[in-house]
Amino acid sequence: MISVLIMDVSGSSRAGEEVFEHLSWLEKEISTWVSDEDFFHVDYRMGDELFILSSTRHYTLFIAIYAKLLWPDNDFPLKCSYISADTEPPEGDPEQWSSQEIKDTRSALDEIKKSAIQDFASPGMTDEIDVATMYLTDILNGMTPLQQEVASLRLGGMRQKDISLMLDKNESTISAHYRKSRGRQLERILSFLVQYHDTDIDKLNEKFTASFNRRLES
Repeated sequence: MISVLIMDVSGSSRAGEEVFEHLSWLEKEISTWVSDEDFFHVDYRMGDELFILSSTRHYTLFIAIYAKLLWPDNDFPLKCSYISADTEPPEGDPEQWSSQEIKDTRSALDEIKKSAIQDFASPGMTDEIDVATMYLTDILNGMTPLQQEVASLRLGGMRQKDISLMLDKNESTISAHYRKSRGRQLERILSFLVQYHDTDIDKLNEKFTASFNRRLES
């Protein structure tokens, strides 16, 4: 099994150095998300691109979603293309692979790079997933930094009262920001995608939460 993800920063030619620092940080965090898999590869390359390989079926879709939740540069959104295939990883340096799965993933990414309504692509994407990820794109790209924080902490299982204490905001403010972030819809879409792909993301959710806490501390 191989699961591929390529993420590209939209509009990176106009981006400042801070955007590329965020990419470098994200590369390190994603490496911790997949480090206990049988096979994985994470590389920040070509200036504005992250290349991720996983041996867990459909994992890269959820890695892309969590990466976008951590991404602080909504003016330069992450465009994400992924695929899962029942094939063994080729031998040798992953950076030298020219497998059809990687070619198809890149082609799908090229098709959405200029899209204003969709940040997720996959070769042969079904209509159900296209609609779900299109809605997901709108939710993730429309969040303010505080709404991102609240939604991420809720996804990590934290109670509203504890979020209020952590962010030094009253509970009514936290509730309002969660509602405005469309966090409940985000949770429903994630639940649908997990069921659709029959994927367990509990461990990934824990690792994402750890990455989010490290971002808050920094």
